[in-house]
Amino acid sequence: MDRLLTKKDLAAKWQVSEKAIDDYRNKGIITAVKGLPSVRFTPEHIAEIEGSKLERFSPIERRRLEKEIEVLKLQLKKAEQIIAQVQILSTGHIYLEWLFYRLKA
Repeated sequence: MDRLLTKKDLAAKWQVSEKAIDDYRNKGIITAVKGLPSVRFTPEHIAEIEGSKLERFSPIERRRLEKEIEVLKLQLKKAEQIIAQVQILSTGHIYLEWLFYRLKA
């Protein structure tokens, strides 16, 4: 097994502060080895992360959010259609009122 990386090691490797490493951990972007008294990272985990861009969300959470976005887009489209129908109806109503008052005059 390769040597585990400390926060300081990882911060130097990524050229960021140790605070940034803490922020990545708090956001769930990187995961420290569990069961150790100090914060350490496996080289395999870091290599896996370096192979992809840093993501705030897990793949499962990302899929859930993408699905939610699609549902919201469909709801927005329906709402826009309803608003268009209301505008058409209100325009027709205004025109009929205008005709009524014009014929009355």
